[in-house]
Amino acid sequence: MNRDNLFACVLILFSLPMAASASDLNVRSRSMIFAGPYQAEVQQVIDGDTIVARVAIWPGLLADYSIRVRGIDAPEIRRPDCEAELEWGLRAKEQIERLYRTGSSIRLRDVQFDVWSGRVVADVQRFRSDRWLSLSSELLQRGLAVEWEPSQGAVPWCLLAQGEVREPASLTNGD
Repeated sequence: MNRDNLFACVLILFSLPMAASASDLNVRSRSMIFAGPYQAEVQQVIDGDTIVARVAIWPGLLADYSIRVRGIDAPEIRRPDCEAELEWGLRAKEQIERLYRTGSSIRLRDVQFDVWSGRVVADVQRFRSDRWLSLSSELLQRGLAVEWEPSQGAVPWCLLAQGEVREPASLTNGD
């Protein structure tokens, strides 16, 4: 390496922001977000907003995690409130199984603990030909999920299925 290249490398290294020391990190904090990206492989689709993936955490270190897709809610299939919710939830799950097949590679970003023990919340993406596609966007575009944040209440899927409510955003905001 010539002198100019060495100088450029040193300059770049010193211009990078200093990271907190490992002892300063509270990795158990529910508010801590791990930006990623993390490479992973789909192991199982649980429902319309949860998958299990094998995540590459470090070279040679893999871990299986249940991952809730950030920013959406899909109809329940485990304890649906009505038959229409179950059918809608099964369509969402089937769509994910087609797009995110077992063994397919995905990318996780902005990973943090979920309120349910042992599960994390993350942005889940898959690569298609020339770009990364967001799982949440794919489900929203197909009408198989609604935008949702944990501060919002439960989505009344049965009312949505009956057409009694048209604006999913107004369902959980008390409007």
